[in-house]
Amino acid sequence: MYETKIRNIAIGFIFLLFIALIGTITYVMLENASVLDALFMTIITISTVGYEEVIPLSANGKIFTMFLILTGTGTLAYIGTQVFDLIVAGEIRKTFWRKKMDKKIDKLRDHYIICGYGRMGKIICEQLYDRKIPFVIIEKEESLASDFDEKGYLYIIGDATKEDTLVKAGILNAKGLISVVESDAENVYITLTAKGFNKNLKIFTRAVDDEASAKMFWAGADSVISPFVIGGLRIANAIVKPNVSEFLELALGKNDYNIEVEEITICKGSKLANRSILESNLRKYGLIVIAIKKKGNQFLYNPGPEEILEEDDVLICLGRRDDFKDLFSYLRS
Repeated sequence: MYETKIRNIAIGFIFLLFIALIGTITYVMLENASVLDALFMTIITISTVGYEEVIPLSANGKIFTMFLILTGTGTLAYIGTQVFDLIVAGEIRKTFWRKKMDKKIDKLRDHYIICGYGRMGKIICEQLYDRKIPFVIIEKEESLASDFDEKGYLYIIGDATKEDTLVKAGILNAKGLISVVESDAENVYITLTAKGFNKNLKIFTRAVDDEASAKMFWAGADSVISPFVIGGLRIANAIVKPNVSEFLELALGKNDYNIEVEEITICKGSKLANRSILESNLRKYGLIVIAIKKKGNQFLYNPGPEEILEEDDVLICLGRRDDFKDLFSYLRS
């Protein structure tokens, strides 16, 4: 949008210069005026200043002057509207858009707040957006606002360490907070502040330093991710267990095979509740149950076909994306 307006203004000025050149040449040819007088006559005609004519005009000169007034003033009007739209109307539009976005943020419930839109934050936003999980970004850099607008993200330009910014992002109604700003100290402070607002908030944060990691847990973080540790482990696994590593990359990342590892929660009244894995017909949908998270955070790995699925169980399943969609459609029907 901004680039288009700038291009339109540039085109307008180029056309205005072209008109001035044509006007100067024509007055020189029609009225035998000097170049300076012809240029002066052209400028006062285009700008409609209303000075006296510096050269006497013939009939043809008067006809050309009328044409010059129409084209010149029309071009100036076009440039003026583009500049107005860029500066004034753009600011008005931005203000209305900001108010509309603030209303959307106020209505959010059980959403996630993402603090920091660096390399990690960008990937997290893409994943949540693909899964249609509601979230709000808090980012200091105002230059990123156009990128957020283009992608349709809800965002607040501000400092995530400030209490009023977190409140504006809906910290009281949020389900979780993800703090991935560059500074470990800021991540600790954000975690501490967020937990003070909402004790039930799930907090995920990144840490570069091991000492900072311990402080984040002390501050109330539920999960602390070290990108260097994870990166090192993935490289080591790629060397030691290359086939396992390749399979996990396929299952947990974007791939052309449409293979995913997905969670399925057995809610109250679910069609899967109080049935065995065999009776649930999960295999009919092409899904493999890798593990079950039982109440009390106990994991049951490689459950047998006779294992009973209970309410609040979380199934960890492997399957194709389309198969999961079919199952979810069946459960919602």
